[in-house]
Amino acid sequence: MIAWPSVTLDNLAIQNEAAKAHRQGCISPETLEAIRTAHPVKLYLPNPITRVGLFILTTIVVCFTTGFLLLLAISGESASLRAMLIIAALLCIGALEFAISQKGSYRSGINEALLWSAVGLLCTGIFFESHHVTENTIAIIVFGLTVLGTLRYADMASSAVAWLSFLFIIFQQAMRIPHGVQALPFLLMALSLAAYLVTTRLEKRPALRHYADCLTLLRILSLITLYMAGNYYVVRETTNSMFMLELQPGQGIPGGWIFWILTVIIPPLYIFLGIRKKDAVLLRTGIILIAMIVFTVRYYHSVMPLETAMVVGGLVLTGGAWALIRYLHTPKNGFTYAASDEPGMADRLKVESLIIAQTFTPGARSTDTNPTNFGGGSGGGGGASGDF
Repeated sequence: MIAWPSVTLDNLAIQNEAAKAHRQGCISPETLEAIRTAHPVKLYLPNPITRVGLFILTTIVVCFTTGFLLLLAISGESASLRAMLIIAALLCIGALEFAISQKGSYRSGINEALLWSAVGLLCTGIFFESHHVTENTIAIIVFGLTVLGTLRYADMASSAVAWLSFLFIIFQQAMRIPHGVQALPFLLMALSLAAYLVTTRLEKRPALRHYADCLTLLRILSLITLYMAGNYYVVRETTNSMFMLELQPGQGIPGGWIFWILTVIIPPLYIFLGIRKKDAVLLRTGIILIAMIVFTVRYYHSVMPLETAMVVGGLVLTGGAWALIRYLHTPKNGFTYAASDEPGMADRLKVESLIIAQTFTPGARSTDTNPTNFGGGSGGGGGASGDF
């Protein structure tokens, strides 16, 4: 269902792995070129600066085109405006499919601009002057559109919005059932944990290799939402603002001690599991969420002035980073200070064998500049002549 041919995406992954091997000095430039020739990639892959420029330019073109279509129906009824918005969205999808099929555009900035313009215009057209549409309905439609965008274009932003809209749908449904508010944090934590386990398993499936970036992002988001759903600050302030509890400073919420325990325990647990499993996603997410622990504790229990706390925290982090760099300068137990070079999807495709096959291709020309050529001698009578 993905828009690009699987063979082309596989070749791109192989070329990336071969380029990585070349940077590490494992293969020669000739071998790298041979691999690129054997696995061609017909995709338009601009650099990041060009991507940003193309994204802005495409967005401007979409805005002008949509504005022109709306001018054609400005004097009509709301149905005409709604129709023009939907037509503009369909034009964006058509332009996106054309750019992919004919020009090989891949994560070029054009794709993202056209995709999100189409989603925005389609949602605007559907909900234009619809005064009785509920937030739950909007979330369901956004969820459906972003799921389709993820499946078709492997767009990471679409997968993130799909996950957040799904949680919002669950949130809205839980608000309608008895005792749903009390169970909501634990329900969101359970769903986030289930999403993390499922995406971790799916990420290892070769059939879903082209969605690896989306699945990795969903793993990160599920870990973050799992923690946020049990964070004391998030639970207390959300409950206080939504239900007008008017809690006074120092006044807690029922069962607050449970959320305090979850607030303090979950990030170190992420770090522990990340170290044990050598999982960079768990490890880095846990390290980032440590800052949320500090923020939550300080928000309710100020131990020292902010300036002093920042200075002390900076000194501790700097000293800890320096000590860790010195300790891991020599690799220990699978950890090192050297730049990470994790295996990618192409390792599952046995890139090593492909590289070896390209290196020892039958009939390859020798690069020796001084070959020894035998033959061409002459002889006569009882001995050889002076010509060899």
